[in-house]
Amino acid sequence: MKKNILLLSLSTIFALGTSADTFGVEMGAAAWAAKTSGNIEYKSAGNDIDLSKDLGYDDLNTNFIWASFEHPIPFIPNIKIQHTKVEDSSSKVSSITFDNKTFSGNISSNIQLNQTDFIAYYELLDNWLNLDVGINGKFIDASVSAKDSTQTSSKDLQYIIPMIYAKARFDLPFSGLSLESDLSYITYEDSEFYDLKGGLLYETSFGLGVSAGYRMEKLQLDDISDVNSNIEIKGAYAGLFYHF
Repeated sequence: MKKNILLLSLSTIFALGTSADTFGVEMGAAAWAAKTSGNIEYKSAGNDIDLSKDLGYDDLNTNFIWASFEHPIPFIPNIKIQHTKVEDSSSKVSSITFDNKTFSGNISSNIQLNQTDFIAYYELLDNWLNLDVGINGKFIDASVSAKDSTQTSSKDLQYIIPMIYAKARFDLPFSGLSLESDLSYITYEDSEFYDLKGGLLYETSFGLGVSAGYRMEKLQLDDISDVNSNIEIKGAYAGLFYHF
């Protein structure tokens, strides 16, 4: 039923979709002061590993870049690509079970949750209120590794998540300021994923702009390639962009 609803929603999006009035390109980059929480499990049913308590993760080394291209050709969607780098390492005295192995003592670990979003969307509104809807193919390139004094183990996971995408932008009159929020979301069976971002933008008359806001993600996997996870990543971001 959920799959049928998703397909119906996407069909409606493409049936109603329109493109931009003119050609436009936007490129930007932002630093993301993110924190992580949650747990992960690999081949060890009932042995959740808490990323903070067991492995010592809190602040993450994160940033993201994006580029979008809009055009006036009817029925052909606009394109946005966004890459988010999430990589960090930690060391903590702990005891965990991972890959059916017991690690104890000083455990060194590495976590990677890099993501690339391939978004195809239409502009339904394009004035002081901008509304985009479409689909997002989020490619996750993930890995987790653990090492103690006697053994090491790691798990790599590459996974494409199809998601519904929506973005709204409200331009504040005569100021160059805008409020903007976008969301990618899907849930099926016992897995759930969302990527929500919202904040304030200021764009100059020649296209250079700054943005600041808050972004949060949830990555809940249910037995995908022997991996279970319930991870949240969230925090403030700030960046620059150029629109022409």
